[in-house]
Amino acid sequence: MTAAGNIGNQFRLEISERAPDDWSDLLSRDPSAEYTQTRYWTEAVCAHLPQARAVWLSLRRSGVLVGGLSAVERTGEKKFRGLMPGRRRLESSLEGTSGGPLVAGDLESPEQDHAFGMLVDAYSDLELGSLGTRAMVLDPTREKRFGPLMQSLPGWVRTDVSTAAVSLEGGIEQVEKSRLVRTKRNERNRGLRRGVEVFPTGDVELLREYYGIYARASRHWGVEPSPLTLLEALLQDGDDRVFFICVRFEGKVIGGHLNLHYGDRILAWNGVTDPAMSRSHFPATLCFWGDLVEACQRGAAWLDMGGSGGVGSLVGFKKYFGAELQMRGLYVRDSLAAGILRRGRDAWRSRPGTATTVRWHDVGAGSGKGESP
Repeated sequence: MTAAGNIGNQFRLEISERAPDDWSDLLSRDPSAEYTQTRYWTEAVCAHLPQARAVWLSLRRSGVLVGGLSAVERTGEKKFRGLMPGRRRLESSLEGTSGGPLVAGDLESPEQDHAFGMLVDAYSDLELGSLGTRAMVLDPTREKRFGPLMQSLPGWVRTDVSTAAVSLEGGIEQVEKSRLVRTKRNERNRGLRRGVEVFPTGDVELLREYYGIYARASRHWGVEPSPLTLLEALLQDGDDRVFFICVRFEGKVIGGHLNLHYGDRILAWNGVTDPAMSRSHFPATLCFWGDLVEACQRGAAWLDMGGSGGVGSLVGFKKYFGAELQMRGLYVRDSLAAGILRRGRDAWRSRPGTATTVRWHDVGAGSGKGESP
């Protein structure tokens, strides 16, 4: 084993706006790598989000890439661009996904710790000006392994961010038998008997039809929707790592989930269904069922249903599919001025009378019992 005092002399750090040619090799050597750490994801995000550029940190030992971190820098927040043109945010995770440092799994444990620390230090030192923020979310596996180390590094504030994941051990028959509760099986069966279709597809036209529901839901939530062009670009990933679960009734799309697949984990990343159909045709239940079937077909070990934004009913809804809560860590490092701005923004958003009290799935929904969000 290499002596701890000599570890740092072996590594060389590089910073670039382009991914190194051997980035995919590094992902294959990190057992907890996710789709959102691929070159394709980062380049698609930067191509379709406004005022976005990529930052790549590469860590080499004897010329071999053994660690790295991909991030996206965005200038300004939509609400503050006019008032705060210098606002800059650097994220190694976007739109509810995970990110953070990649570290080759074949390194010795002390070397992994040192490589992780070097990447975080370099990320911390990137110049963002007086209104800069750096953020990253560590996935559950990475949080268990490196969370204690991350929390020992100065300047970072940690927040728990849970995600709901279903084990796919035993395949779809075992998932249906031991994890899917009877009420959800009944909703699935009723929806299918009433003529609802659920299927995986790479058809961009169906995704475009779905986007109208998603855009309306985003307005209700008060958030900026991800651009349609980004969703289209992801669906057209030539390595078959992205698929769209479409829910359709009488030829009309009534919901869907855009799923991201890498390694043994699939993330149901972008999804919503038509609230007008929620209590009669159960599109949300059928979406998650379609996710589970395709995830098992692909041989994945986990279906990650994502976070629930603090909505208790959505947490409970996912548990009906056998989901367990897994803890991620959100780490944020603000400049002094950015921290003040963040606290002011949070206070503004939490002022009385601004909270949305009507759930999306209660908008236009009929009376009677039925599926939750």
